[in-house]
Amino acid sequence: MENRSLTDLSLPRHERLRLRRDFDRVFRDGKVFQSDLLTVMYVKNGLTYNRIAVVVRKKFGKAHDRNKIRRWLKEAYRHMKSDIAKGYDIVIFPRKALSEIFRRMSYHSIGSELLSLLKRIEA
Repeated sequence: MENRSLTDLSLPRHERLRLRRDFDRVFRDGKVFQSDLLTVMYVKNGLTYNRIAVVVRKKFGKAHDRNKIRRWLKEAYRHMKSDIAKGYDIVIFPRKALSEIFRRMSYHSIGSELLSLLKRIEA
């Protein structure tokens, strides 16, 4: 692993998208990238860091599956956040197709899917 400090690998409160007005701005003004498994919405936030939220609908499955995918996506983001463009509010949605194959997928395959979408933000 590269030379990273522990603060680079954390996800502090100020890096989480929490306010309704911030979500509304992402949904209203944001751009979208989709894959077969994930949807990423993003908009510039004028800050020097990203803020992130993971939204999982009840249609995804049971509560333990929703919690698990939320934890996996946040953890994957936390490890890759130094490799993606800064200054965005990002909302990540798992798609219906992921709920159907989620139990057969690995953490690393979902993480690489997320990384491929987040890398497109800076382009």
